[in-house]
Amino acid sequence: QALYERHHRALFTFLLRFLGDQSTAEDLLQETFLRVYLHRDTYRPSGTFCTWLFTIARNLALDHSRHRGQVVGEETPDYLTIPDPSPGPVEQIEGKALLVRLEGAISQLPPAQREVLLLSRFAGLKHGEIASVTGATPAAVRVTLHRALRSLRVLLESRE
Repeated sequence: QALYERHHRALFTFLLRFLGDQSTAEDLLQETFLRVYLHRDTYRPSGTFCTWLFTIARNLALDHSRHRGQVVGEETPDYLTIPDPSPGPVEQIEGKALLVRLEGAISQLPPAQREVLLLSRFAGLKHGEIASVTGATPAAVRVTLHRALRSLRVLLESRE
């Protein structure tokens, strides 16, 4: 229960943005924690628990996408989880418009860039943890993240 409380929001946000479907993200969130429980004896503390958790979730998401014949993140999710910090109606409308632009730009990134960006900026993983999750090197993660941020900037500037 404590692990779920600590990690479920970041994991759900990652799955939602990675897959673009709320109900699938909810299902895979439950499946991830079920697998953690069922395979808890296989966890080796050589890496962090968070890395192990996100690796399980990522693999489930990739498997789900392969079985459905979809490219991960093809659609812009209709359920947006980033809360609007300003209480005023004008600011809320502007914030939602920016969020829609951001979601659209993120969905246009190549899958590897989108994955690294989501793990870094939305799930809060460090380069080494992302490398463990994705099977890349930390240097490759840094390069991919840099490219993702550069591409995101170009996409957002072109939509202004």
